[in-house]
Amino acid sequence: MAGSDPPGSCGESRRAATVPRAGGPAGAAAPASPRAFTARSVLIGLVGSAVVTLWIHHAELILGGMRGHSALANTSIPVGAFTALFVLIVANLAVRAVLPRFALSQGELITAYVMMAASTVLASSGGIHFLIPTLAAAFHFATPENHWDEFHQYIPTWLAPRDRAALDAFYVGGAPVPVEAWLTPFLVWGGFFFALAFATLCLSALLRREWVDHERLTFPTVVVPLELTDPQQSLLRSKVMWIGFGIAFAIGTVNNLHLNFPEIPGLHVRNEDVSQYLPGFPWNAIEYLPVGFYPFVIGIAYILSLEVTFSYWFFYLLTKIELVGAAAAGWRLPGAPVDSAVPYISYQGAGAFLAIPIISLWLARDYLKQVGRQVLGLSREVPGATIEPLPYRWAAIGLTASFGAMVWVAYAAGMNLVPALLLLGVALLYIMAATRIRAEAGNAWLFGPQVDPNTLITETFGAGYLRPADLTIMAYLRFMSTYDLRCLSMPHQLDGFRMAGTAGIPMRKLVPAMLGAIALVIAVGFWGGLAIWYHLGAASKTDYWRTYMGQMPFVSLHSYLQSPPRPNYGGAAFAGIGFLATCLLAFMRARYVWFPFHPVGYAMANTELWGQLPVPFFIAWATKSLVLRYGGMRLYRASLPFFLGLIVGDFVNGAFYTILGAFVKMNVYPINW
Repeated sequence: MAGSDPPGSCGESRRAATVPRAGGPAGAAAPASPRAFTARSVLIGLVGSAVVTLWIHHAELILGGMRGHSALANTSIPVGAFTALFVLIVANLAVRAVLPRFALSQGELITAYVMMAASTVLASSGGIHFLIPTLAAAFHFATPENHWDEFHQYIPTWLAPRDRAALDAFYVGGAPVPVEAWLTPFLVWGGFFFALAFATLCLSALLRREWVDHERLTFPTVVVPLELTDPQQSLLRSKVMWIGFGIAFAIGTVNNLHLNFPEIPGLHVRNEDVSQYLPGFPWNAIEYLPVGFYPFVIGIAYILSLEVTFSYWFFYLLTKIELVGAAAAGWRLPGAPVDSAVPYISYQGAGAFLAIPIISLWLARDYLKQVGRQVLGLSREVPGATIEPLPYRWAAIGLTASFGAMVWVAYAAGMNLVPALLLLGVALLYIMAATRIRAEAGNAWLFGPQVDPNTLITETFGAGYLRPADLTIMAYLRFMSTYDLRCLSMPHQLDGFRMAGTAGIPMRKLVPAMLGAIALVIAVGFWGGLAIWYHLGAASKTDYWRTYMGQMPFVSLHSYLQSPPRPNYGGAAFAGIGFLATCLLAFMRARYVWFPFHPVGYAMANTELWGQLPVPFFIAWATKSLVLRYGGMRLYRASLPFFLGLIVGDFVNGAFYTILGAFVKMNVYPINW
């Protein structure tokens, strides 16, 4: 991977051409500043986390069910937390002009932002918005016809509410929250959520030095927050940035007007499927071939290395060629699921997602040996360890204890120990892979392969070794073992440590601040979400997609119990191919500077991204290639504010109209889905 090049190598200079000025050298840490972390920054972060969580609920549960919204937590830079940061920056400019000594420092702004970003993502889809409907579904939707009552015996009374009246009111609405029905599930699953977030925080603390200081990964999603909070405010003074901002904001505004007044022409930048224009067999095996021009995705992709952007769109086209070739050879029929026949695209992605964390750990082996010896008391403290987010021993103990707590919940609920370890272990590997990909590619939507940890365990080698009790508890764990990895805390935790080094924030103080915000969001998100569902009804006036996602684990569970999946040896073979291909790409990239393919691009191309990224990545790759070829780094740095403006303008537009939609009866154009 990118980090395989030692400092000073050609690989490092190759990456240096992609790291914007604001971030500075990736491994450089600013000295801790006494004003970088203060009580008021923590208070702002806590209040902001609660407010953004409630905003996410309103936008995604209420507006999403009626008039649309821009997703506030699901993109690599979460729109909700970013909007709160932008508002703070604007207010801070006014304070600095009038009472400069009361103005917030860059470190204070970044502290508040990191707390909000790392915590509020847990409230949305893939988190609380999936968990609560799942807890309610198994008993409410059970009927004599679907025979769901057959697996009720495997559900402990403390795992999910059973009271029929309480569950009916959840779906119908017009009722207060029955606290007594939900208190025990909240304590169980709130603790589980916190253990998961703490496990990834400890893992981030252990990996930070390797990924940030040694391998110098790009971390593209930290660039805009750091630039906007730069004490010199150079980005906000850039006319080029405001041009990019204006273009993105204007596109969103025109499309909002078109959505509400159809006579006004729109500017179609979202996905348009062009596969309908292709000839018949075997080209129709391509199926979905979208073309989209998301401004913020183009902006993020412009920050990336040329190898990453090129590799993604190249391997994406390669997957389409594989589908056409397999159809022409008679190995698959057009329309067949991608994980059911050659070339088993999703299984290739599963192999890549298993390979990426293993390769990352292999690249870090010398560093991890040092850490391991210190943890075991076999050597002195690793030089520089005192500035790390956690002492290495406590990070290792915390990771082990929190992972053990999650396994214990699954075991106490009825799973055998081996399936519990396997499922949660593979899920943690997927989370680590997703975080690594985010650190190198900043991909706008963090999806894994459709063959997610649950599918990998139940369908690859068959479910014959799993008991009904195992499968039932696995259904409840679907929210963390799914391919939808958009709302993970870990990528934002590592982003926070990366930004802390630049802004002079003491990382050991940032850790309890993040944990406090996470605990607050778990509570506010859980009870705030219940209040909306009980008021409006999960099957009535709120977003039904989230209600539907709560049912799906039990639809699959019933299918598994009625007809246990048989081993998919073809899928397993292609998972192995995906694993080996990723390892080969990493080896070639480490060995040869000229090698143009990046393993992260291969992994992304085989995931459930639905094709939103290839065209924006191609535009960014082609533009950046021409800029660097004919204008060099000087022109690249001069052009960068324009692309950062695309990100800021797109996000501010989406947030503005999502807020406006809460007060004005209007349809809202979503900028990011």
